[in-house]
Amino acid sequence: MWLWVMASVTAVEAAWWAVTWLMGIAPAPYVFTYLALAFAGLGAASMLRLALQPKAATPNWSSAVPATFLVGLGASFFLPIKYAIPKLVPFWLDYPLARAERTMFAADPWAILDRCLGWAVVPMDRLYALWLPTQALILFLLILQPPSAAKSRALIAYFLAWFVLGVVAASLFSSAGPIFYDQLFGGTTFAALREALQHRGAWLAVAESDKMWASLASGRPGIVAGISAVPSIHVAISVWVFLTARRMAPRAGGCALAYAIAIWIGSVQLGWHYVTDGLAGLVGMLAIWQLVHRTKVGLR
Repeated sequence: MWLWVMASVTAVEAAWWAVTWLMGIAPAPYVFTYLALAFAGLGAASMLRLALQPKAATPNWSSAVPATFLVGLGASFFLPIKYAIPKLVPFWLDYPLARAERTMFAADPWAILDRCLGWAVVPMDRLYALWLPTQALILFLLILQPPSAAKSRALIAYFLAWFVLGVVAASLFSSAGPIFYDQLFGGTTFAALREALQHRGAWLAVAESDKMWASLASGRPGIVAGISAVPSIHVAISVWVFLTARRMAPRAGGCALAYAIAIWIGSVQLGWHYVTDGLAGLVGMLAIWQLVHRTKVGLR
């Protein structure tokens, strides 16, 4: 059941990409690159599982291999779809969000965090940069687990979250985030943010945002490109990690919760997201999780 859902979501992503590609607003996908990365992730997860659970049952490779293929294929389509979002729906939500949050908190939320947790900028910068390989490793460890209803539902929720939140919702609520605000709209509304990141040594966030902006401005996307703020897929998938751990590895639940909170804080402190983005990612992920579990899908 879960493989069928994964295949269906990937097919929808492929169709969405095809439409945007025919419109001339989406680039070609890096299919082979992402397939190679996916199988490298599966290999890393296999070695880690063997080290941690040497007596664990042999994985069901007949499902793990096609699942990994679908992960790589889906990721390759996600990049150009995300890249096409501002051409399909121009960024419109940044101004009202930035204004509302500045009024609500009596200051920009990133500035409040910088005053309270300025010492944590560098570790947050590194933690945030490691989010993609971290969540991928957890995903492949899950894929290698024995069949169960909990595993199936978690995988279905994961794939649905990337499409529903990362594509559909991101298009409807098209926004760039504080770190790109001045470059997109002019002015110096968030000039102090960039200065603070540079001063405190958050060079990964600065370098990656520069690379993403150059990709958008030049029309030549690299292997990691595309700008989208609402909802935060970083927060959504981190919440997924917590929900999955709570159900399948309860002892790791506390660490997973702390990780999700840290990612949300880091997303704001580093300027990638508004506070609202994380809230949208949290609510969206909880809704998808509840939907999948209440409908009793993915029993095996």
